[in-house]
Amino acid sequence: MLVVAIDRDSVHAGDDLESHVTSIKLNPAATLRALFEVIQDMGYLPDITGGKATWIICSSGKPIGVLAQQWPEPKLSVPYESIVDQYFRATEPRLLFRYWCQADPDQVFSNIKAGHEPPSRF
Repeated sequence: MLVVAIDRDSVHAGDDLESHVTSIKLNPAATLRALFEVIQDMGYLPDITGGKATWIICSSGKPIGVLAQQWPEPKLSVPYESIVDQYFRATEPRLLFRYWCQADPDQVFSNIKAGHEPPSRF
């Protein structure tokens, strides 16, 4: 089994009272698609009033995609069908979800995919 550590930003002041660090165990031959399905199925990311939370997905300190509350699945700048064991081979298997408020997720993803800084989250 491969253990992937995940963490997320807090979404409001009271949300930072407890750590959000957890881990997911999955078959090393699973795809990134399967990993994100598990994360979404477990309800790890909180729903935001208004239904338009934007989360930047980071791996090894760099953005690799966006998960928006209103989208059925994330958009990644890396292939969805990448095998998790191969994807994390050179790094620690860890993901960080950065809360980007209600910024336009398509614009955020376009910037990430182009290798630019994401637009302001406010």
